Amino acid sequence: MNKFNKYCFALFLSSSFLLPLSFLTTVSAAGYYDSYEDLKEHEVLNEDYEINYKQRGSDITVIAIHGGGIEPGTSEVAKGLANQMNISYYLFAGIKSTNNEILHLTSKRFDEPTGRRMVQNSVSALSIHGYQGEEPIIYLGGRNEEYKELVRDYLQNRGFQVEDAPDHISGMSEENIVNDNQLRAGVQLELTAELRKSFFKNHDWSRENRHNTTNIYDKLIDGLKEASDIYKEQL
Repeated sequence: MNKFNKYCFALFLSSSFLLPLSFLTTVSAAGYYDSYEDLKEHEVLNEDYEINYKQRGSDITVIAIHGGGIEPGTSEVAKGLANQMNISYYLFAGIKSTNNEILHLTSKRFDEPTGRRMVQNSVSALSIHGYQGEEPIIYLGGRNEEYKELVRDYLQNRGFQVEDAPDHISGMSEENIVNDNQLRAGVQLELTAELRKSFFKNHDWSRENRHNTTNIYDKLIDGLKEASDIYKEQL
C-alpha cells in the first residue's frame, strides 16, 4: 500500500466509523515511511526535521531517533546524558509545527546512514524513546541484560518506577538500531508521556519550553550517568 493509499484508507476508516482524527496520527506513527530514503523524498532536512550528532569515540552511543516533536523530551534526555558523560550522541528530531508523528521511522526500519553507522561503531548503545501513559513509568528493554539491570537499579534508587517493557516495545529484535552495535545488544528506554512532561517546568513540553528542565529531569540524568559509568568500566 503506497503512502497516498495509506492516508486515504485511514481517512475512510476515521470518517466511516467516527474514529477520532488521532487515529491518523496512530497510523503515521506505526510507519508512514518505510525507510529514510522514502522519508527524505517528501520531507525537508532542517525544515521538517533535523539531525544533530556528536562523535566522541566513546564505547556507548546515546540516541533519540524520535526526538524533537515526534516524542518530546527524548532529545533532551539523550543529549543531556551524553554531554554529562562526554560520550557520542545522535538525535533525529521533528521540527514541524504540527504532525511530527509522520516522521516516526520504527526502530527496525531506522536506517539514516549517520545514525546507523554511529551505533555500529559503538560497543553498546542506549536508545531513548517516548511512550503513551498517564503514569510516570520507565519501560526497560533491549538485549543488553547487564547494562539494563544497572539502569534499573540506579533509576529505582532515585525513586523512578521502572518496569519491564511489554513485548511490542521490548527492543529485543536484532534489527532494532539499538542492538546494531558490536555486542549486538543495547538498552532501550520507553518514557511515558506523563514522565516526559514532568521534565519541564509547568508540565509544558512545547519546543519553546524544553530548555526549562526540572529536578526530575536532573535525577533521571544522574541515574543514567551513574549506571552507564559503571557499565563502561566493565567493557
